[in-house]
Formats: sequence, C-alpha cells, structure tokens
Amino acid sequence: MKKFSFLLIFVVFFLASCGGGSKSGNDADGTDPQNDEDAVNDDDSETDDENIEPICLKPGKGPYALKFTDISEEMGVKKLNALGTQVTVADIDGDRWPDIYTSLASKTRENQNEPQGLYKLLKNVKGASFEDVTFSSGLFAGKDGTNGLASTYVVFADMNNDGFQDAFNAVYVDNDTLSSDTFQEDYSRVYLNNGDGTFKYAGGNFILNDMYSAIAGAAFLDYDHDGVLDLFIGRQYNSYGNLTSCEQDTLMKGLGNGKFENIVDGTSGLETVRADDDSLAKGNFNKPTWGVSACDVDGDGFSDILTSSYGRSYNALYRNKGDGTFEDLSVSSNFAHDDNENYSDDQFFACYCEDESNKETDYCSLSQGPVISCDGIGTSGWDPGFSDQPYRLGGNSAGTLCGDFDGDGDIDLFQIELAHWHIGEASDKSQLILNDGFPEKPLRRLSEEESGISRKRSGSWNDGDLGGFAADFDNDGKLDIYILSSDYPGTKSMLFQQLSDGKFKDTAKDAAAQIPRAHGGAFADIDRDGDYDLIVGTSFMRWASNDTDGRKKPEKQWITVLRNDTGQDANKVIIDISGSTANRDAVGAKIIVKAGGKQFVREVQGAYGLNGFQNDHLQIIGLGDICEVEGIEIRWPDKENSVTTYDKVFANYVLEINQETGLKHHKIEEYFVK
Repeated sequence: MKKFSFLLIFVVFFLASCGGGSKSGNDADGTDPQNDEDAVNDDDSETDDENIEPICLKPGKGPYALKFTDISEEMGVKKLNALGTQVTVADIDGDRWPDIYTSLASKTRENQNEPQGLYKLLKNVKGASFEDVTFSSGLFAGKDGTNGLASTYVVFADMNNDGFQDAFNAVYVDNDTLSSDTFQEDYSRVYLNNGDGTFKYAGGNFILNDMYSAIAGAAFLDYDHDGVLDLFIGRQYNSYGNLTSCEQDTLMKGLGNGKFENIVDGTSGLETVRADDDSLAKGNFNKPTWGVSACDVDGDGFSDILTSSYGRSYNALYRNKGDGTFEDLSVSSNFAHDDNENYSDDQFFACYCEDESNKETDYCSLSQGPVISCDGIGTSGWDPGFSDQPYRLGGNSAGTLCGDFDGDGDIDLFQIELAHWHIGEASDKSQLILNDGFPEKPLRRLSEEESGISRKRSGSWNDGDLGGFAADFDNDGKLDIYILSSDYPGTKSMLFQQLSDGKFKDTAKDAAAQIPRAHGGAFADIDRDGDYDLIVGTSFMRWASNDTDGRKKPEKQWITVLRNDTGQDANKVIIDISGSTANRDAVGAKIIVKAGGKQFVREVQGAYGLNGFQNDHLQIIGLGDICEVEGIEIRWPDKENSVTTYDKVFANYVLEINQETGLKHHKIEEYFVK
C-alpha cells in the first residue's frame, strides 16, 4: 500500500386568496384549505385580489450596472465587535427580518464576561442596525447554564416543523484538537428554537454516539420526502494530510424532534471505506470532505448529495434514487474532477525528478524541470503510483453552488476550488459545470474562456477560493456568482455578473463589492427592499501588515455589510415559501416562474459549503424588464411529489406561499414592517 499523507389521487382546484391556482396531490383531509376558516391568515398586510394594482417598473434591458454601498458602520459592526471569517443567515425570531451569525471558526470557548468576538448572534433590527443577542439567546449555553460553549460554525433549519429556525452548532474536533491543551470537550449539538429567538439544548449528542468529529460541512435536505429535514455531514481529515485518517461522511435521518439517526449502514449507497490500494482504484474511499451540498441535479424531485474534497481527491455525486438509497455517479457524471491530468509542471514532481537517482528514468521524461529550489523538498512531495493517479489529480475543492445558470430549467453546478501555481495545470480551477440532461448525459465542464469566469494569473499566483453563492443581484433574471477568495496575497472577492449572452464578467471592483481576503459570507435582503445585499467575512491568515497590492490590513476581522443599490429597480417576484406535507422550510422545493414567455427556475436550498454557508430564505427571482407574470409552479418535496400552480400572480409584491393555505399577495412595505 502506498503512503496516503464521498391508488387515489385527489386533484383539488381552488382559487388562492390572491389568485387562481390548482394543486396536485393530497390535502390533509381532502377539503379545500382556502375555505377552511381555521386556515385563514388575518395578516393586515394581505392584499385582496380584486384590489391589486399591477406594479410595473421600467428598468430597460438588463443586465444592470451593479452598485453596492458599505453600511457596516450604520449597522453597528464595529460597535458590536462583529468579527468573522464565516457568516450564516436565518430569521431566528420569526419577524421576517434576516438575522446573522458570525464566526472566527474557533474550536475554543468564548468568555461571556470578556468576549473576544469568536462568534456573534446578531438580531436584525428592521434593517436599521444589529442587536447582539449572543448570550441571551441560549444558543451557546452548556447544561450547567454557563455561556460560551465553543462554536466553529452554526447552520439553521426548522428541524421539528414548528415554524421556527433551530440551530446546529458545529464544533470542529480532529485528533489535533483532542490532543490540544486548550480543548474543553465541547462537541456539536442541536438547539431547538423556543419560538422567540431563544434556544434550548435538544438533549443528547446526536452524532455518532457522542463521538467528536471533524465536521467541515453540513447540509439539510429531506432525502426521503417524509416531511422532516435530514442532515448530511462531511468529515475532514482526523489527522491533517493523512488520507487513512478520514472517516465516512454521514447522512443523519431527522426524527422530527431535534434528534437524528445515522442511516449509512451498508445499504444506503453512501458507504465508503478507509483508503487502501483497492478503494483508491475504485474511488469508494473515505475522502477529506470540505464542503457539502444537496440539490436536485437529475430533476426527479429528490435532492442529490454532492461533496467537495480537499487534497485533490475525487469529489462525490450521490444520486438520490427516490427509494431512500443513493448511487455513486461521481466519476461517470464528470463531477469527480476535470479531465486535465497533466502533472508535468507540478513542482513536487519536478523536484522528485531532479534527484540524481530519478533524473534519467523514462518516468521523469515528462518533467518540465523545477523552477523552485528543491532544497528541503527533495523527493518527499511525490509518490509514484499514488501522486500521479486520477484520484490525486483533482482539486482542493471547497464547495459546490447549485443553480440554473444557463436558464434551461435544470440545475447546473459551479465548483469552487483552491489552486496554486506550483501544483501545475492538473490542479482543478473553479469552474462552471452545465447540466445538459443528466444522468443520461454527463455534466459538461466549461473552460474559463467559454464561461468568462476567469482571472489574470502571473508569477507565484494562488486561487484561494473557499466559498461563494449564486444569486441574481441585479434582478435581470440571470444568476450571478460571488466568489470568496482568501488566505493568499492579493486574493479578494469576485462578483461575476452574468451578461446578456450568458457569459460572465467580474464586476466586483466597479460595483464596490471587492473585499480583500474575503473568506465566508452570505446574501440576504437586509433592508427588505427586494434585492439581495451582501455580508462578507475576512481572513487574516497569511496576511502581513500590507498585502502585495498595498492594501492595509484592518485592525480587526470585522465583517462587511454591503447594501445593494441596483436590484430594487428591476421587476421581481418575491416569495416567502413554507411547506406543510413537505418540510416547513420547503428545502428542496422547485419554484418555476413563468413570465414573458420565459421560465425562471430556483430551488430552495438550506446550508451548504465549507464551514457553514447559509443565505436568506426569502426567494427573490428577478424578471428584468418583464412585469407581467403568467403563472408560478411549485414542486414540493413530499411523499406525493405534489405540484401547486398559481395562474394569477402579480410581480413586485411579496408572495406568501404556504403549501396548505395557498398564495397571498402583500405589499413589500407592509409585509416587512419597519
């Protein structure tokens, strides 16, 4: 073995309270929920269908010039000492305003009396400021009532379907952590929301029989459509760089009360084994998973699972078969890695071949020769028969973004990668991956020239891409991509805006959205004006007092809040969606908006990525210059795979869509009361 240093079907036709609609699938009792007096929402902001006045904005043809304004100071970021490499978003108190959690990804406890800013839970005060509710929330309280438990990252979901966001507090614990003098035996826990933005410990460690774990990524999904959210966790090295230390990634089935059970038991199709010669060749080895995502790649209504591996290992795509099991299509789908396996310019290979005992061998005839000093490296960085194999020629993959990037109705992917000049061209770069009919056809990777998602590279370059998100920031109807790149000189965030021809262009600098050493972040409509704003975290790793391009290092790792000043001027559909027979968060629901002879497709997604990415649950779907909506279709992730359609819908209102009670229009300024 070499050294190793993922029947009766009711069709109920009804008039929605603000538009006609039809629903396929079973209602709870077969009755019309619109006529059920107990189901009536008496929200004062509801707009009667007969009195709706169409709102038609005239922005002209998109895309539109993006402009952001830094509102960190007025939101109180420095005053609250809001620091963070990571940011997640959730409405924790049910007031319809997105709140935020920030974290420095620490494994140690916070001091309530003298907090260092290791993490913060901040309530959004109606878009005007943030309020620190970290220790009053109960989210970081131990069983003894003391505050300040360790928190590497937190992701949120309604795990018990009571309408409020519960929390999974992940503490990254590997062997190095366990042997550290500072380790205080805090482990990952679930906290249930009391219904007012405070939390209580769900009781009992739900992960792997009280074991600590190097949980690098977490994604919520309802894999079996039982109406309860499940949790997939990706696990990194237990001993950094040692592939044989990697453990099985795990799918935890939700029991509906904040408790979970492991279903990776030999029959799920998600099983992998410890790395050895055989499992490496087959590709079914435990991988050093960084990011995880869940989305419906094959379009059958069931969420598939994608994992992103560090250490240039295969990425994994597990197709959900819809019967509670999965099949590994990582390699056949073209998702495992790109097709460039040329390692001739890899400097570790070059140094191996520079050794006198290897220099003249046929094996080293491929080497282009080293351009670095091999002193201190020698042959130690290259292992023939291992380092030159496909399972070691992929990327350092941090996460996968899901979205319909080309507008053809199915879910495409964007793969986020770390890459370094000295590893050479075989190392994968961040890349757009299009779906042309998966699984019948493999996924299609676009070159940087084809997609326009590229950057200038020269000298000792590093792509430090660690995360990102896909959203339509200018509301022109096309998804844009925000990449967070960090930890190396000159790295910064990039905002690739989609142009009218489907190609992308980095507009971050012109849009005032370029943040040095951007590490984590989230998008959210902070001010509830109908477009997505940005919250960006910063890393200080490897950042000297001045970066290579002269940027001054901030005093602290304050988050940056950027208000979107463009998207609100275009037409859009704003949807606040919730399930009933589907999970309450409607995670996995597919939204199809039909307008102007086009279809705009979005899928409701929960947490994803490396160390907890999570964005605003509010679905803002840009329409550009189109203001007349022909209809909306919702495909729900429930047992019946129910489909609900609405044929009388108005743009530029908030559409409150509940699977049971239907659709209601609200004026934006009344739904989000300031």
